Amino acid sequence: MNTFTIRPAPLAATALACIFSAGVQADATLQAVGGGWFSNAGEHVAQNDNYAVGGGLDGYTRNNYFLFDLSGVSGTITAATLRIYNPAAPVTPGFPFGYTSADPSETYTLFDIAAPFYSVPLPSGNYVAGYGVGSVAGEAIFDDLGSGTSFGSTTVSLADNGRYVEISFNSAGLAALNAGTGIFGVGGSITTLDNLVNAESLFASAFLSTVGPNVPLLVITSVPEPSETLLFLAGLGLVGWAVRRRRT
Repeated sequence: MNTFTIRPAPLAATALACIFSAGVQADATLQAVGGGWFSNAGEHVAQNDNYAVGGGLDGYTRNNYFLFDLSGVSGTITAATLRIYNPAAPVTPGFPFGYTSADPSETYTLFDIAAPFYSVPLPSGNYVAGYGVGSVAGEAIFDDLGSGTSFGSTTVSLADNGRYVEISFNSAGLAALNAGTGIFGVGGSITTLDNLVNAESLFASAFLSTVGPNVPLLVITSVPEPSETLLFLAGLGLVGWAVRRRRT
């Protein structure tokens, strides 16, 4: 007769190790499901997924936005970083790209969206409808994207061309992420513009649909909910009970 017994000490050590690992923070990376810009004239082209921000030679100023699907995220988010690619080459010859300001640096700031303007995908597949030049609603969205509660900021310069610009979420941003469900939106604006008609932009030539690293990423760190940990440990207990049986 053969017997198979799990010793108490090893079993306890295994349980403690599992308890510890169950509470360890884990990283997840979400790709943007939408993004674009609104101009100070209220314009937004639904099919245009360029996410440039700042002032242009056309006389318009643009604030941008990004959308992420949080439906698969569980647990408390303890840290989050938005990574946005800043091109080092034009999408077509002669088109502006990356950082275009004559100033040595600019400040790019993330803001909350007080009045969500996005919804489930429209028949066109876009989350945001189009708004024409002169749209009062579009102008209000432009203002919203560049004002309100700041979620974090970073200093950018010509050295950031061809690199990811990274903005860490502050406590207000983390609170908004933890309160969010489904589609989560965040606005962005260059808050150091000189209000002159000149090229003073960031992320020029960056399109979500362009092949390459152009899709913005939200890297989050979270810890499991207590209920998830308890369920895991309950399953571990059942496994421990099963393997202690005697086999003949």
